[in-house]
Amino acid sequence: MATSRNTQNKIIKLYVKERLSAMQIAEKLDVSNSAVCYWLTKQKVKKRSISEAITDLYLTKFSKKPFRLKEAVSKFDNELKISGVMLYWGEGSKTGNSIKLANSDPEMIKLFLNFLRNICGIYEERLKALIHMYPDQNENELKKFWSESTGIPIERFYKSHVHKGGPGTYKNKSRYGTIAINYSDKKLLHILLSWIDQYKMKLALDHRPK
Repeated sequence: MATSRNTQNKIIKLYVKERLSAMQIAEKLDVSNSAVCYWLTKQKVKKRSISEAITDLYLTKFSKKPFRLKEAVSKFDNELKISGVMLYWGEGSKTGNSIKLANSDPEMIKLFLNFLRNICGIYEERLKALIHMYPDQNENELKKFWSESTGIPIERFYKSHVHKGGPGTYKNKSRYGTIAINYSDKKLLHILLSWIDQYKMKLALDHRPK
């Protein structure tokens, strides 16, 4: 294939060092996708796995940085992991492609976010929130409260969901509404669900009749 030495070197560099896909390299250098694949094979560059390729595509094209799990080595880390998993077992969504947990208790939300940030190693920019409120509540005040409580900037809050009903028509309304934490990462969701299964199995085994 008629590809200059300089272009060949750029292909290798973009694939190996900058982690671009063959399609991205072809578009960037204005060459065919087959030429990129040819030179990568010719230079015996190791092909990335499908999982690696998807992760790199998220990073380079969609700017979706991956999470980085932390080994729960200390007693505190282990307790935080157990607390976060148990919270999600009871309060979290088990379907879809995102980690979703909603509650009106600020301390519970803070604990779960501590788990996501310190045990799951989430990418902060992908963490978003949604407030559930009623017509007689002030949305700006609620967003300010929850933003300060969670450390999530107001610009990463979705438009609040306003429930129907006027003052006095509903019971047990939370002073600050309910906040739903959303972290879009299907892989991390599956890991969290697998942790729940592991603890369920462990608890079942530990409490078998002897």
